[in-house]
Amino acid sequence: MDGHCRLTALGDVLPSFVTENLKRGFSVFEKRMACFGADDAVLSGVETRTSAPLRIQREDTFCAVGQDLIYPCGEGAGYAGGITSAAVDGVRVALAIMRRFACQ
Repeated sequence: MDGHCRLTALGDVLPSFVTENLKRGFSVFEKRMACFGADDAVLSGVETRTSAPLRIQREDTFCAVGQDLIYPCGEGAGYAGGITSAAVDGVRVALAIMRRFACQ
């Protein structure tokens, strides 16, 4: 990694009941979507149940203003008005990331 993320074992930051359920879920999902559990796969952005009434400004590229590798999305970023629109915003951000980092 280039210093923007810190790799760690999930067991170091989450309780065992969470990591065990994640392992079971990933195993099931791997059977439905090949390569989901590839050796080079990275899980990032642990979901939380917190929110804040703030809006992080984005560029047309979906990156946060002045932050080339931060992609705010969903309700917490102030770009959605509910769970469905937050999910759609997440898809739009994911597509922007894929366009940026796709192999040419």
